[in-house]
Amino acid sequence: MAVPALHLEKVSKDFGRIIALRNIDLKVEPGEFLSILGRNGAGKTTLLNIISGVSRPSSGSVQLFGTDPGDRENKAKLAVISHEMFLYGNLTALENLEYYGRMYSVNDLEQRIKTVLHEVELTHRRFDLVAAFSRGMTQRLTIARAILHQPSLLLLDEPFTGLDQQAIGMLIDLLKSQKELGRTILLTTHDLHTAKVLSERYIILEKHQIMQDGLMTETNPDEIRKKYFSPLEKAEMS
Repeated sequence: MAVPALHLEKVSKDFGRIIALRNIDLKVEPGEFLSILGRNGAGKTTLLNIISGVSRPSSGSVQLFGTDPGDRENKAKLAVISHEMFLYGNLTALENLEYYGRMYSVNDLEQRIKTVLHEVELTHRRFDLVAAFSRGMTQRLTIARAILHQPSLLLLDEPFTGLDQQAIGMLIDLLKSQKELGRTILLTTHDLHTAKVLSERYIILEKHQIMQDGLMTETNPDEIRKKYFSPLEKAEMS
């Protein structure tokens, strides 16, 4: 039996008196695409931070590919797209990718850079300083950086933020291609219909716990929105 790409058991996270996550049990198989849904403050970003090793759980255990998230080998298997871009504004797009490519010892780096720049439609801006990029262009380059070393696990925290409709379509196509390559992908998003297009499975975080875990083919995004995201529901649960 294959080792899970991700396995969380009884994971909780507290920030002083503030509860962020409580008793999270989650297993994700290699090649699976999981959407993590939940309103702001539900703990989605905290969960990704724990999975990536940026934050340690207050209790419980986390394993990536059968080992600790902090293991050096796991760092090379992992890529994160978050609100932090991890790009250098005083470098060009090309120079940023060359820097990260050398950091990850990417084989045939020149060709990989050409490939990812083409995929995010930034080839024509490769010699421009990142400081001059728009928010959407910076997000595109962040995506290129993340997939440059062909990671086994992609963690995406609201990656569509700041993208125009054309760029959103580009990212959806790119994520579909990454899925076809067998990558394991975890996506946090508020866009339920996009989640349904991309992922086979979803979980809903609510009240710091996983309230629902199911297959996208067996659910209706409108029903999820009504139950967990409508203003009426929010008022009733406050």
